[in-house]
Amino acid sequence: MNIRQRIQLAIVFTALPLLISMHAVPASAAPATTIPLTLADMDKHAEQIIDTLLAKDRVASRKHYQQLHHDIKLLDQMIKAAPYEEQRSRELLMTYSWLRVMNQEMGHKSWVGAAVAANQLSGMIIQTSHFPTLEERDIAWLNYLGREMELLTLEDPVANADLLSIRLITLENTWGRLRDELIRKFRNKPLLIQGDMLVDAIKSSKKPAETVALAKKLLDFVAQLEHSQ
Repeated sequence: MNIRQRIQLAIVFTALPLLISMHAVPASAAPATTIPLTLADMDKHAEQIIDTLLAKDRVASRKHYQQLHHDIKLLDQMIKAAPYEEQRSRELLMTYSWLRVMNQEMGHKSWVGAAVAANQLSGMIIQTSHFPTLEERDIAWLNYLGREMELLTLEDPVANADLLSIRLITLENTWGRLRDELIRKFRNKPLLIQGDMLVDAIKSSKKPAETVALAKKLLDFVAQLEHSQ
């Protein structure tokens, strides 16, 4: 299954009723949490499952999947208890849809495909989350884009060429905003230079193996950005 087919499947799943039972996690049994905390926990597990999927670690991947499924049930419960927000409900449906696509890919032992679906799930979580600043959101989005460059290239750089081009443009724009913020705050010139070099290198990369290696370096760079906050 390629990325276009996964997107179509996710849309099909979204059109179905959200099959999450409110009785699965009774309110009295649910841990004290909030929507932002649950989303943060989901994003953590979405990132971790990508690593375990690429390592073909079925046991660890299933563990992260079960935690994601549990968190989505909690999220559904909290959203239904709050004043209705159409956009948030729609985003929850898409999040659940990508979880189902990921589960299907795992069942077929399509490890990279499942990792791609997990990253789409992470992207939906970022879109659903409320960040204190645009800078923090852009750092999270840059992390998502770095994984996209890695995973879509690993899967099929030819079939995913158009999508990779779109992701690259978005990556460049996202870094541009972060770059402006670093300049505005007179902060961490070495990071600024490093980011420019990485983005330029990814733009110039012609070999899939090189793109994957650079994408991994970008993820390390994002970690540095996070720690600089």
